[in-house]
Amino acid sequence: MRSLPSLLAFMGVRLLAVASPSPAFVATVQLSVQHSRRVGVLHALGLGVAATIWAIAALVGLEALFVRLTWLYKLLQFGGGTYLLYMGVQSWRRAKDAGPETSGSTGKLTGAEAFRRGLALNISNPKVMVFFASIFAAVLDPAWPGWIRMSLPGIILVNETLWYAMLTVVLSTVRSQTAYRRAKKWIDRAAGTFLVVFGCRLVWGRGEKLG
Repeated sequence: MRSLPSLLAFMGVRLLAVASPSPAFVATVQLSVQHSRRVGVLHALGLGVAATIWAIAALVGLEALFVRLTWLYKLLQFGGGTYLLYMGVQSWRRAKDAGPETSGSTGKLTGAEAFRRGLALNISNPKVMVFFASIFAAVLDPAWPGWIRMSLPGIILVNETLWYAMLTVVLSTVRSQTAYRRAKKWIDRAAGTFLVVFGCRLVWGRGEKLG
């Protein structure tokens, strides 16, 4: 199949993107060492669903709409940046709070809340859609059959969810959670600082060009 190398290249590029430091990556690391594996996996699923939504938006040409209605894109960026700023400030405020005592503890976060948090986190960053639009433009051939395009959201969902779920499995061990509790204040402050900085970039960069 001539399209297979391009699909594999797309998966590789996306994996490199999700493995790089980002709000989703930082939030996954922080959540995984605080809560149970189930909570972390549901958070990963929320991230994957949100990424899939942005990928579908890119496939149907929503980026072109944002180019015409720049105020809408700016509004989404401002809202997303504000949400990340809120998460960062909350991370700083709770840095001195005691963490969960056991790996089986879910603290105050339920599985449903973890899913919603992951969903909101990736939805808050419309640049994800711009990324997908750029990659699709580079790898998709107009001559490809429709089923290939239809399969891309499913590939992204599996790709994104599995990566963050595997990260959760690695970090949700008793050893990882014990190490986290020892350095919780500094880890939470570092994570909060990253989220605040990224949120500021979204808020004050909301007028930048789409593509």
